[in-house]
Amino acid sequence: MRAPPPAGIPDAEAGARLWRGSPAQRLRLISGLVLFAFAGTHFANHALGLVGLDTMMDVARWRVAVTRSLPGSLILGLALVAHVAFSLVRLAERRTLRMPLWEAAQTLLGFAIPFLLVPHVLGTRITSLVDGTRTTYAYVIVRIWPDGMGFQTALLLVVWLHGCLGLHAWLRLSPLYRRIVPLLAVPVFGLPAAALAGIVTQGRLMERDTVLARRFEAPDLAARWQVPPLDSTVAAWGDAVTGAIYAAVAVALGIVLVRAAATLRARRFTVSYVGGPTVKSLEGPTLLEISRANRVPHVSVCGGRGRCSTCRVLVVGGEGHLSPPGAQESAALRAIGAPANVRLACQAKPSGDVAVVRILDPRRESADQHLTNTDVAGIEREVAILFIDIRGFTTLSERKLPFDVVFILNRFFEAVGREIEAAGGWIGGYAGDGLLALFTHADGIGPACRSAFTAAGEVDRAVTDLNRQLAAELPSALRMAMGLHAGPLVLGRLGYGASRGRSVIGPAVNLASRLESLAKAADVQIVASAEAAERAGIGLQGLRVETVAVRGVEAPLPVLYAARAGDLAGRLGASA
Repeated sequence: MRAPPPAGIPDAEAGARLWRGSPAQRLRLISGLVLFAFAGTHFANHALGLVGLDTMMDVARWRVAVTRSLPGSLILGLALVAHVAFSLVRLAERRTLRMPLWEAAQTLLGFAIPFLLVPHVLGTRITSLVDGTRTTYAYVIVRIWPDGMGFQTALLLVVWLHGCLGLHAWLRLSPLYRRIVPLLAVPVFGLPAAALAGIVTQGRLMERDTVLARRFEAPDLAARWQVPPLDSTVAAWGDAVTGAIYAAVAVALGIVLVRAAATLRARRFTVSYVGGPTVKSLEGPTLLEISRANRVPHVSVCGGRGRCSTCRVLVVGGEGHLSPPGAQESAALRAIGAPANVRLACQAKPSGDVAVVRILDPRRESADQHLTNTDVAGIEREVAILFIDIRGFTTLSERKLPFDVVFILNRFFEAVGREIEAAGGWIGGYAGDGLLALFTHADGIGPACRSAFTAAGEVDRAVTDLNRQLAAELPSALRMAMGLHAGPLVLGRLGYGASRGRSVIGPAVNLASRLESLAKAADVQIVASAEAAERAGIGLQGLRVETVAVRGVEAPLPVLYAARAGDLAGRLGASA
């Protein structure tokens, strides 16, 4: 059975993956989040210029009370220094400057920020500290309007784009983020646009006031929108800081270039990609860096940060020539149950000849980089399985034109699928006039079973409504048979070439299918395993429970029969 991205995979697990990484990676991430939060609130304050200058300044007083307090200043200062420092270290540690386009864009934008930011900080925070100037919005807007607006616009857009690229690269491992990402287009594009519009609005109003004051010879009003030139001491500090930033970036790039030059004389070994090229390398780079340096396609959803496992390789030769896995790599591989000869290409550093298989085919996976580890790795999950099939549909289809058959089936699948998704499940596949629905939950199999029984009850109601709507089209009402069970399944991608897709495998799927057949034979709407019912919190007293022999299962199995799935769903609340 094919499964779409498993929305039911616990978001808590995906959230834990987001925080994987070395201490340096986590500090760079946390410092980036602090700076992005500061920038976001700052830009939102700019946007209030569309309301009025007084509103901008009133809100700014509250914001500045936090950001310019001693704790706020320390946190922001440390975050800025840490983020720049760790980014420089990461650049210096690179063995190649080849990287995906999005990563190159984020890196270049990030290193442009300090050069754009220094003049702004000097004219606001540093000026305030040196001579006590009240660097209010009015002060700042007059200083930058209109000649400095191009510079200010560049700063705002570069900061925002760098932050959004970083957040996207980090959060795209989260199923929750993928579900809400269309909604984020509004703040992503709207906030910087509103911020710039707010500054422009107030700048034009101040310029108008100045022109009117000069025209009507009102020196007091004209003087209101004048600011003194930047203090010479502050300007000198700015030159020194800018020079230091240039030097730091030059040193980081110099280290990369020196390493690149050293490769010309270093001893080289071969890295063989099964089904791909054989390339030469030297000791130091990771397998992923070797792939990038030699333009060998290699999937890496997280950008080589060790937060996912999509770059993993199967080592088929020279395993002893790879660096031992560290704590970060071990945790990632343990999470997917990988064998000992599977390594993360972004962490493993070869020192001699190796041969590897890229587990994720870059010809297929390059179009699927939005997938999480659980989509592409074969991992086991406790899953509640619900099989649904239309009874007697073959006879019905023989009496209808093909168009009518497709129309009825699509209406049925639409009604059923809507209720399955509403209950937190997803459709794992279709087979003729039936389908397979899967349910997982962050809190375990019990809540997943409750969701499955809830969905079954709502499907019962939805199909009853559908029968009423299609009464004129149907010779008789659509009747369903359902089988419900819970157990371990393997989730992964199976198949060949273009037909490969996300699939589920396991005896629990076959058992749920057998229970659906029992429902047909017993002329009831649903048969569920007693185990799944008990896990859902449904008391079995007073219900029809029988121990039956199920094909493919060695021991007899206690199962629950119900004429209507809605009857069982109604008992969930009473037993909770």
